[in-house]
Amino acid sequence: MDGDGDPESVGQPEEASPEEQPEEASAEEERLEDQEEEEAAAAAYLDELPEPLLLRVLAALPAAELVQACRLVCLRWKELVDGAPLWLLKCQQEGLVPEGGVEEERDHWQQFYFLSKRRRNLLRNPCGEEDLEGWCDVEHGGDGWRVEELPGDSGVEFTHDESVKKYFASSFEWCRKAQVIDLQAEGYWEELLDTTQPAIVVKDWYSGRSDAGCLYELTVKLLSEHENVLAEFSSGQVAVPQDSDGGGWMEISHTFTDYGPGVRFVRFQHGGQDSVYWKGWFGARVTNSSVWVEP
Repeated sequence: MDGDGDPESVGQPEEASPEEQPEEASAEEERLEDQEEEEAAAAAYLDELPEPLLLRVLAALPAAELVQACRLVCLRWKELVDGAPLWLLKCQQEGLVPEGGVEEERDHWQQFYFLSKRRRNLLRNPCGEEDLEGWCDVEHGGDGWRVEELPGDSGVEFTHDESVKKYFASSFEWCRKAQVIDLQAEGYWEELLDTTQPAIVVKDWYSGRSDAGCLYELTVKLLSEHENVLAEFSSGQVAVPQDSDGGGWMEISHTFTDYGPGVRFVRFQHGGQDSVYWKGWFGARVTNSSVWVEP
């Protein structure tokens, strides 16, 4: 009879003998002990370093490791990681502030470092390079929004930033569009927003045409987790007369400070229309919009 179904005929893995098991366990224990001794020796060596030298060693490590791991090593390291000199050194090494040229004393260089590393325009597609991608609550009054190449008909070049090549043009009825920025999703944590309350700077550029007047407006709201309005800026309706500054570009900006705890979102909305009610795209032009969280 074939032995395939006989349990005794099926090959079983060989178990280590009782004599071999303690030897393997002992070898693993010795390896772990050696590793612990090496780590302890390395920590003792670093702990004996003068503070200026230890600061330079720590400053070479990634910021996340400093906060999440190094400050847990011992009390001395915790005090160094929580202190200003280490983060000032990192700021200087990474070009966030000039070496030896700090004009102001800061108690929170750690926060300055993290905010500086995150500093960027939080608005997506501010110049129309991706048509209306990234914008929401789009209102297409009249003939609706249209993206045009600079300088456009009866317009001028945008000389403030050579990288800006396009703009959004509005029509003969109100055209509006918005973006909502989730600050926590962008890397800004609750304690920072509620306690430090870093400055939130909003900017926009608008222009009319040399052959038609127009209207422009900007509204920015700081919202809570449940989208309650905690702070607001509104330009109101700004009239741009025909031939105003030769159709040049004008900047509007606002800085939110001391806005209180609870801010989680920024809602940016702008819009425009012409004041002559001509078919086409004779309304306000907008480009290079931005929202920044400043250190």
